Amino acid sequence: MTANAILILIIVATAYLYIIFGKKNKPVVVFSLALIISALRLVEGLDAENFSHVVDVDTLGLLTGMMMIVAFLSKSGFFEYFSIKIIKFGGKRFFLTVTMLMIIVALTSAFLDNVVTILVMAPMIFLISDMLEISPIPLIMLTILMDNIGGAATLIGSPLNLVIGSISGYSFNDFMVKMGPVSILAFIAVLLYFKRHLKIDEKTLNNIEKLNQMDENKAITDKKMMIYSLIDFVIVIILFILHSTLNVELAVIALLGGSILVFKFTHGYEDVAKDIDWDMLFFFAGLYMTSYALEEVGFTEKIAHMFIPLESQSLLLLVVFYLISIITIPILNNVPSALILAPVIKILVGQGITPVLWWTFAIGANFATSLTPLGAVQNIIAVNYLEKNIGRKFGFMEYMRWKIIPVFISLIIGLLYIGYMLYV
Repeated sequence: MTANAILILIIVATAYLYIIFGKKNKPVVVFSLALIISALRLVEGLDAENFSHVVDVDTLGLLTGMMMIVAFLSKSGFFEYFSIKIIKFGGKRFFLTVTMLMIIVALTSAFLDNVVTILVMAPMIFLISDMLEISPIPLIMLTILMDNIGGAATLIGSPLNLVIGSISGYSFNDFMVKMGPVSILAFIAVLLYFKRHLKIDEKTLNNIEKLNQMDENKAITDKKMMIYSLIDFVIVIILFILHSTLNVELAVIALLGGSILVFKFTHGYEDVAKDIDWDMLFFFAGLYMTSYALEEVGFTEKIAHMFIPLESQSLLLLVVFYLISIITIPILNNVPSALILAPVIKILVGQGITPVLWWTFAIGANFATSLTPLGAVQNIIAVNYLEKNIGRKFGFMEYMRWKIIPVFISLIIGLLYIGYMLYV
């Protein structure tokens, strides 16, 4: 191993250790360490002239465009309006209300973003809990699960899927066809499991009447913006489905959709800049750069070769990779793990191993994301919200006690589904 390769491994290891144990400015540290690899010329091709080839611009553009569209939907009051309508529809049938809310969570996560879903839905969950005088813990724990399960269903539903899609080449439609059914099955199973945690008494039933007094129209801050944003969003989703036929990149579609709303409702991009998660974009860029460096020094290929002896035993290989995703994602965070393991899968599939390996990783990684607060940014945000609401620390082990059984249920469903894909 060359001196450059050793130095790259030290820098990348430092970045990942900071992702796990660092307290603040993780995107800044990761991106800066990636720039150090570039500045020291430790690998060929990692320079400013080639950044657009190293960093997946299509993924970053897609994220940016969707962030803009989400910003206008949120500003218009659409999410609050729709949630209140669902609450009033459920009435005293509390489990029906929760079911409808979780459907909103899953759909929002599938077509918008995991983090945005938590930011929008968490305040509504706490509002409902306060008015009904019930603990918000079961509802928030369920919301995190449904956020990650819903996000698993589409290419744009989670940053993890964006990484897998960019490296594998699978389209928006591929993800919906392969990941949609297993996400629906996991959604139903986890919801039914949580039913026992969502029982309410007579006092709570009486408090539900308070919710029926809420006026959903007061949640709308700009009706014109809401209508335009909804139409824009629906058109963008339709174009996502048709993007392979149209031969237009997802980033172009999303950025165009966002730009139309910027033109209609603001004076320019500067007005919407504060609604874009720049930390996430730079975090992704830094991770793509470190992943490229690992590939260039042969680290990714060495990992791939460790699995070659299992190439004739497809089921065993899938189970091993499933377990690896379940172990690494909750500890290391979903995106960093994906940027290490996805290139390995690309090598293995390129050598003739079943493409089901891609979906094995996608299912295991997405469902295991909920297991610990470290699994994804949205988990941490939800826990922070919860601690402020209940006025105490909500620890790592307490979190896991709520998640281990429903996550296990979803993973068993995922494993059975993988077996189905392999043999059908």
